[in-house]
Amino acid sequence: MGFREIWVSDWESFLAEFNRSHRAWLTTVERTDRAGTRVEARARSLDAVEGESAAGRVVAIVITLDSDAEHPAALRVEAPVRISVDETVEGQVRGVEIEDAQGTRTRLTFRTAPPLEALDGIAPGEVG
Repeated sequence: MGFREIWVSDWESFLAEFNRSHRAWLTTVERTDRAGTRVEARARSLDAVEGESAAGRVVAIVITLDSDAEHPAALRVEAPVRISVDETVEGQVRGVEIEDAQGTRTRLTFRTAPPLEALDGIAPGEVG
């Protein structure tokens, strides 16, 4: 299917559902700007993707991952202007792309994208 843009008015509900469905999934984060593409995080457990609001609009999106000594726990996208979800024909989410006002694209991709019905609802990182 490819990328489907999420309307600004739906960002909050989309991100809430995205977080519920993909918490603890192994995620790679890449940023692409005029200088090229760089990997910000590779195969790290996703905690959340959340919007920060001010004056009734989203002014930043914070991607929170598991932390380690070498990598930050949170990555920020300032002044987001577009969120798109990458889906298979069957509707399985392969990732999300966030574009900021400068044209930089931050892309989260998952190591695997199993069908949601194949999951038991408990992420490996949440098993106590």
